[in-house]
Amino acid sequence: MGAGVTLLLIALLAMAAVTGLLALRAQQAVAMVERQHQVSEQLRGLNQLMIALLNAETGQRGFLLTRRDAYLRPHAEAVHELDHRLDELSRMLTVPSQQARLTRVLELVRDKREELKRSIELSREGAHEKALAIMLSDRGKSDMDSLPSELGVLMAALRDERSGLAADLAADAGTTRLILLLGLSLLAVFATLALWQVLRGSAKLREAEGRLRRIANHVPMLITQFDRQRRIIFANEQVRRLYDIAPHDVLGKTVGAVRGPDADAALQPFMDRVMSGEAVRFESQSEIKGRLHYFAQHYVPDLGPDGRTRGFFSVTLDITERKESEARASASERRLAVIADALPGLIAYLDQDLRLRYANATFHEWLGVAPAAVIGRPLAEVIGPDLFAQREPHLRTALGGRRVQVELSSEALGQLRHLQNDYIPDLQADGRVVGIFALSTDVTTIKRAQLQLADMARTDALTGLPNRRELDQRLALALVRAQREGWKLALLFLDLDRFKAINDERGHAVGDAVLQAFARRLQACVRATDTVVRLAGDEFVILVEGLNEAGDATAVAEKILQAMEEPMVLGSLRLDAAASIGVALHEGQAGQTAEQLLAQADAALYEAKRAGGQRYVLRSAV
Repeated sequence: MGAGVTLLLIALLAMAAVTGLLALRAQQAVAMVERQHQVSEQLRGLNQLMIALLNAETGQRGFLLTRRDAYLRPHAEAVHELDHRLDELSRMLTVPSQQARLTRVLELVRDKREELKRSIELSREGAHEKALAIMLSDRGKSDMDSLPSELGVLMAALRDERSGLAADLAADAGTTRLILLLGLSLLAVFATLALWQVLRGSAKLREAEGRLRRIANHVPMLITQFDRQRRIIFANEQVRRLYDIAPHDVLGKTVGAVRGPDADAALQPFMDRVMSGEAVRFESQSEIKGRLHYFAQHYVPDLGPDGRTRGFFSVTLDITERKESEARASASERRLAVIADALPGLIAYLDQDLRLRYANATFHEWLGVAPAAVIGRPLAEVIGPDLFAQREPHLRTALGGRRVQVELSSEALGQLRHLQNDYIPDLQADGRVVGIFALSTDVTTIKRAQLQLADMARTDALTGLPNRRELDQRLALALVRAQREGWKLALLFLDLDRFKAINDERGHAVGDAVLQAFARRLQACVRATDTVVRLAGDEFVILVEGLNEAGDATAVAEKILQAMEEPMVLGSLRLDAAASIGVALHEGQAGQTAEQLLAQADAALYEAKRAGGQRYVLRSAV
C-alpha cells in the first residue's frame, strides 16, 4: 500500500513536470506561429503594396500617353489599394530592427504616389508636356531604384525570420513529440497505478487520479483514450472547448458519433493500424460548427500486461490556424501570379546562372513561348543569342549587386519594340545576390511620341517648312562651312506685299491658304539643298549655300519675283500676290554671325518695301 502511494506520487510529479514543459513549449510554439503569421501578413502586404504601386504607375502612364480617361479608373483603384496597404503596413511597425527600413519603404512609396498624383493633375489642368516630363524624369526612377533595394533587404529579413521560425517549430516538434511520448508513458503508468489504488479502495489514489485529470485538462491538446471496441473512455477539457460538449458526455461514444461519419470513415485505416500495435502519426480534418478544422494526430497503442492491444491513446493538436495561414499565403501567391500575367509588361526571375525561374504570360505574347516551357532553361536559349548578347552586360551588372535600367530595341515575331528594361538584384540579408528580378516595359508608343514632339518642335505646323529654331541650327552650321571652305552664301528675307489686306478681307482661312501656296512657290524656285523657312506670319527666309558669285543670289530673287507674277488660284478665287525680298550676301569672311546676317537681310527687306515692294534689295557684308 505504502509503495503504491509512493510510486503514484513519483509518477504524478513526473507527469506534472512533463505537462509543465509541454505547456511551456506549446506557449512558445503558439507565439512562434503567431509571429510567423504576422511575418507572412507583412510579406503579403509588401507584395500587394508593390503590385498596387505598379498598377498605379501603369494607369498613370496609360493616361499620360493616350490621354484617355479610361486609364484613370484602374489608376484610382490601384491608388485606393495603395493607401489601404500603406495604412495596413504602418500598423505593423512593431519590430524595432525593421522599423527604420519599413518606414523608409513607406516614405518612398508615398513619394511615388504623390508624383503620380501630381503628373495626372498637371495633365488634367492642360500642362500635359510638364506631366510627361515628370513621368520621364530621373527623380521617380531614383526613388524606384531605392525602393527595391530597401524592399528587398526588408523582405529578405522577413523571409529569413519566417524560415527560422519554421525551422524552430520543426525542431521543437520533434522534441515535443518525445516529451509527449514520455508524458503518455507517464500517463499510462499513472493510470495503471490509479486503477490499482482504486481497486484497493485508496482515497489517495482517487485524489491522484483527479490531479492527473486536472493536468490533462490543461494540456493544450486533445487527449482521448479508446478501448478495444474503439469507444472513448477518457477525454480531457480541450475536447469540450473544441466540440462544446462535456468530456463525460463523450464517454462510450465512437469517433463517428463525435466527429461525424465522414471523419470516422477517414480515420478507420489509422485506427486499424494502431489496434495492430503500431504507433501512427497523420493529419486529418473535420467540419466543426461550420468551420473546417485541421489536426495533427498521434495514435499510441495501449498494451495490456499480456502484450495485447486493449485500446489506444489519441493525442491531437489543432493546426487549423497554421493551415489557414498557409492557404492564405498560397492564395496570395496565386493572385500575384494572375496580376503579373495581366500586366502589360514582361516579368521574369533569373537565378545566378541566368536561368529562368519565373515568367509571366507576356512571354507568350511577345516571344511566342509558353511560360511553363521556359522554366529552368537558360535565357540565351529562350530569347536567342542576338537578344541575349544585347542584354548580357546589363544582367552581369545586376548580378554584381547594382540595379540596372536600360532602354533597348528588340525584334521578335516580326515586331520591333522599344523596351525599358529594369534588372533588380535579389539581395539576401548577407549581401549575396541569388538572382535577378527582370521587368521589361514596352515604351514604343512613348518613343514615337518623343520623335513626333521633336519633329513638331522644328517644323512650322501650317506650311510644313522648317521653323525659326531649325533655321538657327542650319544657319550656324552653314556659316561654319562657308568660312572653312571660303564659300559664298546668301540669306533671302521675304514677306508678302498686301498680305494683311488679303487676310482682313478674305478671312484667316484664305490667308492660311495663301501662305501655303507661297511656301510651295518658294520651294519650287530653289534647289533641294537650299532651305526655305517660315519665321512667322508672312515672313519667310531662304538659305542658299555654295554660291560662286553674288549674281547667283540675285538670280534666285528674280526667279521668285517672276514666279509671283502668276496669280494664285485658290479654288474659285484668283488672287494677285507679290513679294518683297531682302538679300544678305556672306562671302566666306570670318567674324560675321548668324544674327548679323539676319539683321542685314531684314534691313534689305525693309529697304525693298520702302521702295514700293515687289522687288529685291541686295546687301553684302561690310
